[in-house]
Amino acid sequence: MQRSPRHLISLGFAVALVLAACGADDSPDAVSTDDTSTTIAAANTPETTSPALTPTPTTAAAAVVTAAPASKSSTSSSTTSTSSTSTTSTSTTSTTSPAAEVGSESNASLTDGSIADVAASASDAADRVGEQIELQTPVFDIGYSVEGRPIVAERVGAAGGRKVLVIGVIHGNEDAGIQIVDELRQRGLDDGIDESVELWLIESMNPDGVGRQDRHNANEVDLNRNFPYKWGMIGFPGNSQYAGTGPASEPETQAAVEFITQLRPDIAIWYHQDANLIIPSEGRDGRIRERYAELTALPLADCCGGGGVYTGIAATWARNELKKDSDAVPFIVELPGGVLSSALVDAHASAVLTIGVEG
Repeated sequence: MQRSPRHLISLGFAVALVLAACGADDSPDAVSTDDTSTTIAAANTPETTSPALTPTPTTAAAAVVTAAPASKSSTSSSTTSTSSTSTTSTSTTSTTSPAAEVGSESNASLTDGSIADVAASASDAADRVGEQIELQTPVFDIGYSVEGRPIVAERVGAAGGRKVLVIGVIHGNEDAGIQIVDELRQRGLDDGIDESVELWLIESMNPDGVGRQDRHNANEVDLNRNFPYKWGMIGFPGNSQYAGTGPASEPETQAAVEFITQLRPDIAIWYHQDANLIIPSEGRDGRIRERYAELTALPLADCCGGGGVYTGIAATWARNELKKDSDAVPFIVELPGGVLSSALVDAHASAVLTIGVEG
């Protein structure tokens, strides 16, 4: 099949990334507070061959780290809005386990988080993202869920400012972040966004989970344990923290990795529930987290009772990926449980735009 010049350029870009990854420093991220409070364990050296970029059913793998019953729980009720659907749901959230039973081979290596772990070849999806990022008013699919639902990215406001990415949902039953995304979108329509900020919104990177009010995707994978940086095998289908069959095994993870790798945001926020806090950090990262916490009256505190196995975390992968060429700040905001009040939605949307302007 004849390849377009853009496809060939993207292919060359991907090959260069693979070569760079081979020599990448795999030392721990010094300010990665999202995954340092518990023991990190993996049983076997994970597969680093590139998974297919099409949804494939996940079979139960021989698990080595079994996630214990979850301890961070809440009753979450929210109204989910997209361009074509509106769904009201109520569920019980179970997110982070208090402990994990580590298998006998706990000293095996973890993946280094390079793009080579995900997709070494320049895909049609990557070409499409590369083209659409240049549009003035983009709203486009960056990929699809296991069940074929689109994962939509949209830019609010003009290009050229500090890139700020907001992801409303990664755990399907922790979906109050959609309220904040909706408010940011509306502000872009009503008042516009400060020209110093290039705001990007992904309402949900787990649309299947939102649809069924389940933490996991349709393959029963916890997407926030599936990212390729320090991925470790956790549990099996049915466990709350099941990490999938390999690093970035899920199409939703692959879509997010490709998009963030190309967009390279300066600030990226993932919303979770229901711990109601922001984990502190250091340097610029710590300053921005502290400012967001101040604006929203969230406490700065460690999460979540010292439990869980924190490998393959989205924000930690993004920090490791983006630090290669910038001092980017990807972090997690833990919202309270349930539906957010209008005052709280307003406070969080304002905080996003304020840290975007202030940097």
